Amino acid sequence: MKVRKGLASSAVLSAGAIVGLLLAWHAGLFDASTASAADRAAVRDAIAQRAEQNAFTEPYLQQGARAVRVGERENLAALLRRAGASAGDANAAVGAIAKVYNPALLQPGRSVSVYFTGPRLTGVSFRSQPGASVSVDRSDAGVFTARALEMPLSFEIARISAPVETGLYATALKRGATEHEIDALADAFAYDVDFQRDVRPGDHFELVFERFYDDQGHTVRTGDMLFISLETRNGSRAFYQFLAPGEAQPDWYDANGNSARRFLMKTPVNGARLSSGFGMRIHPVLGYSMMHRGVDFAAAIGTPILAAGDGTVERAGPFSTYGNYVKLRHANGYETAYAHMSRVAVRVGMHVRQGQVIGYVGETGRATGPHLHYEVLRAGQQVNPMSLRVPNGRNLTGRQLELFMIERERIDTIRLERDREAPGAPESAVTQVSDTHPGRTR
Repeated sequence: MKVRKGLASSAVLSAGAIVGLLLAWHAGLFDASTASAADRAAVRDAIAQRAEQNAFTEPYLQQGARAVRVGERENLAALLRRAGASAGDANAAVGAIAKVYNPALLQPGRSVSVYFTGPRLTGVSFRSQPGASVSVDRSDAGVFTARALEMPLSFEIARISAPVETGLYATALKRGATEHEIDALADAFAYDVDFQRDVRPGDHFELVFERFYDDQGHTVRTGDMLFISLETRNGSRAFYQFLAPGEAQPDWYDANGNSARRFLMKTPVNGARLSSGFGMRIHPVLGYSMMHRGVDFAAAIGTPILAAGDGTVERAGPFSTYGNYVKLRHANGYETAYAHMSRVAVRVGMHVRQGQVIGYVGETGRATGPHLHYEVLRAGQQVNPMSLRVPNGRNLTGRQLELFMIERERIDTIRLERDREAPGAPESAVTQVSDTHPGRTR
């Protein structure tokens, strides 16, 4: 646009100079006796320069840009025709774009810039995704050529601190988190928080994580999580992510270096609703009162089911009224059982790690709808998984604890710096704080 304005300004100045010379000539200021050969040559040169400049700038001055949004159930070719392109030009441009990008991925509402020189389509450009764009240009020979461009990205450490609105998941997404951060929060608190019953509107959460964004501020990807906290009516918990020396993966620890992990997870399926608790109930199929020796989590068919703890598979496959069923043996006399699966993902004798997918939610066996029936057994007797108290995982000591305290101080400095930068400001979406140690990315 700046080039186009510069060309236009130059053209106006040149035209003014030529007009001035011609008016002076016709007014008699230059007559045959006084006009030198140099003066007459200057007029001729100015006229020639004006003609040459018109030939150069006219295509640019005539080229117009139109911003058009993709309509519902509208493909790119139809959008180009609606913008004024001929069917042939629209199809040729879309054909070129299809070599670098699938036009069917354009979502309704996406803005597309369409360029014309007179009635002829000369170019198309749009953001294909955050941090990337697609452009197509027409050559003098009339051939369309497309390019996919990666935009330069900026890095920040982002912080979200906000009250829960209708739900934790929806609030975190609204404030700028991605599913990666929400999954990390669910993983860290899966050992002692029931997200369906324990988290309510008005509770408070905080996330600190690495974010990469484009020139429009859109998140392209996120990196490591640094800090998470959740405050509910049951109390406040906060965890720092730390990669202990000698470990392959980072883990979550509280402010004292104690692991967030427990021997067994409280909720072995993410995003599920507790539909039936432990204890006496009216059986939904049999219709009479009987003891329910587990808990039920309602979830969509195919939702992954996770191993509640490290263990060995004792049973895997169809089992009585439980349908597709998995039973794991853990240390210290504990066992866990998972029923009504749509599909089993492990085999007998296999060793599994805590959080590993062992099957998928279904409604096999005696079930009225898709759900996971989950049991915890201690010394062969079913106990209530929701009230079970089990020990922590590995806690940090010695040099590992010293290094953790250094990392904790760095993270707390970032959080406090953000508070100082916006004293009294309302809780907001993703905000930026300065940091010179991006760390790892994934």
